[in-house]
Amino acid sequence: MGVLQRFERRLEGMVGLAFARLFKGKVHPAEIAQALQREADEQTTVVGEGRLLAPNVYVVRLGDTDYEHLGQWSEQLAGELADMVAEHIEDEGYQIFDAVRVRLELDSDLPTGVFEVASEVADPSRPASRGDLAAAGAPPVPGHPPLPPLPPLRGHVGDTGNVPPSPRGPSARSTVTHALVVDGPGTRHELSRGRNVIGRGTEADIRLPDTGVSRKHVDVVLEGDVATAEDLGSTNGTLVNGRRISRQPLADGDVIRIGHSVLVYRRDGA
Repeated sequence: MGVLQRFERRLEGMVGLAFARLFKGKVHPAEIAQALQREADEQTTVVGEGRLLAPNVYVVRLGDTDYEHLGQWSEQLAGELADMVAEHIEDEGYQIFDAVRVRLELDSDLPTGVFEVASEVADPSRPASRGDLAAAGAPPVPGHPPLPPLPPLRGHVGDTGNVPPSPRGPSARSTVTHALVVDGPGTRHELSRGRNVIGRGTEADIRLPDTGVSRKHVDVVLEGDVATAEDLGSTNGTLVNGRRISRQPLADGDVIRIGHSVLVYRRDGA
């Protein structure tokens, strides 16, 4: 079971309700988890002896409605997110100065269902802030001394660059399966090579009984072992991990939101 899947299992135990009903139209914690993992990957910096330094402080900015909605789990959710990022950093062999910390912040300029992520390398000489800041430890790389302080690294999750990892080994391509799992009912739709149109109309390959979904809303094109989401000029747009997209490659665990529906992309067997 991967890092994101373990986070989702813990999240299920935390909220105790069906995700589709609880997070309908709002930011889904799984979207935040995926964005934080990608932020850690994208903001690493090469330091001495080829080691990779990852940010250890992450800030998630939410609009009024989402901040209020997630506030009831703020401390616990921040802790689970920090644990998830720490596990990912350890799995990837990155190095960090200190414990991973995640903080939720209010940004009234953001609309409901949209969020932003920023990160930095913490200054060890500056104490951590209070509030909904949570920490989870990740050990340094064995055999290497602690790294010297570096200036903060900041960045936002972008709309492009989500290229899934390449399969490893000569037989990996034949064993990989691609699917979309509808949050709530848990219905799994395996993707076919080529186009996989998702929408409300009878012409769609994957039909969703959602009035907020266009008749032909989004197409997930599977070419080789890369799945790419392409919005089909839908009325309400397509969000991937909380960001509006026109066309974007997908990575395992990416959360696609269309209308009131949430679908999770799964790339299994790589």
